[in-house]
Amino acid sequence: MRFKGLAVPCALLLGATTLGLTGCGGGGDSARVAQTVDAGKNGITRVELEDNEGYAHYQGRLQLNLIGRNSENLATNLNNKATWKVSDASLGSINNGLFTPSGKVGELTVTVDYAGLSDTQNVIVSDANLVSITVNPVSAPIDECQNATLTANALFDNGLTLDYDLNWAVTEGASLASFSDVSSGTLSTKNSGAVTVVVSANNNSGEKVSSTPVTLNIADSLRSLTLTSNKSVEMREGDSATVSIKGTYANNASLDLANAGLTATPSSSLTIEGTKITAKNGTYAGTDVELVASCGGESDTLELVVLKKELKSIEIKNSNGGTDNLSVTEGSNLELNVTATFADNATDSNYDYNLNWSIVDSKSDDFDDDLITLDQTGKLSVSSDLDLALNQQLRLVVRAEVRDEDNRIATNAQGQQLVDEINIVVRP
Repeated sequence: MRFKGLAVPCALLLGATTLGLTGCGGGGDSARVAQTVDAGKNGITRVELEDNEGYAHYQGRLQLNLIGRNSENLATNLNNKATWKVSDASLGSINNGLFTPSGKVGELTVTVDYAGLSDTQNVIVSDANLVSITVNPVSAPIDECQNATLTANALFDNGLTLDYDLNWAVTEGASLASFSDVSSGTLSTKNSGAVTVVVSANNNSGEKVSSTPVTLNIADSLRSLTLTSNKSVEMREGDSATVSIKGTYANNASLDLANAGLTATPSSSLTIEGTKITAKNGTYAGTDVELVASCGGESDTLELVVLKKELKSIEIKNSNGGTDNLSVTEGSNLELNVTATFADNATDSNYDYNLNWSIVDSKSDDFDDDLITLDQTGKLSVSSDLDLALNQQLRLVVRAEVRDEDNRIATNAQGQQLVDEINIVVRP
């Protein structure tokens, strides 16, 4: 049913320059040029379609594989590099060698080209009826917390086993393992024990055909696991990191754990998406977070700290948000606060963490510090005993600065100090 296509003369020039190959590429066809360059780079001199039955069920699919070989007979799969065509598009389409029927029966020819080399495949789209499904035996023990790839054969009344949509299910032991994609035979295991698997599909009449239940044993082989992060354990709000979960097994093998669960306490401080974690709801002092990975009765904990976003700048304002023409009279108070701006331009209008308030003597008029005081909440108080003359006023410069844990002035990512100063007038 199959026959090999002949290599066009261009294939003889695979060792030539790219410019020379363009001329034999067929009208400047960019795909042909790319294929020819690729063939020259990898020394591919012949291609052939992998042997197959040449049948597809009208509700299934057929994967064809184009294999390229060099002078040493080294094989390379060329599915995603070749150009695929079908002779009758009403029967289906093909992409990277995967033929998907349209739902009609009939015969067609698939043609595949690569760098001037070609091959063809006759395909019969069949309406044979599903007779039975058999789950293939598992050749190696299944380790807990790993994925196991299971396969099954769908037998049809024409005597062929064809690629067909199957539904995989764990009917007993669902807490130990599951199929995250029921159309795929990838069994995700989480603990040791016995599970029962059944595979099913509908025949042409819509009747359900099921396999004989198969019991699989998941080995109690995990001995320990280790949780690490690719970033610092100190994270700021919005920061993301990827964690790695390694398991050590009874045979001393160290493997990535595909199915370990991750939990965070408090959960409000981390978003968990697979192995990606994103910090949220931190504090200026830092929120302690425990990230725990667990599987197969084993666990490990990673201690994290979630901080607020990095500060970019601070600005002193009065309690109403004003910054201009600020004044206070004898016998009254002025409430000041600080608005912090973060690296992403978000703000906190009541920033007070590690904040130090002061009146800058060198920039202010002389005043009696018993009668004019500034506390560490930003409250400026002027005593009624100040007794200013009628038109007299005092000019003060108030300063706020963020201190680090060593009581030094903190800086932003650009090395700029996190400080601000504001002018305030004291009036009678």
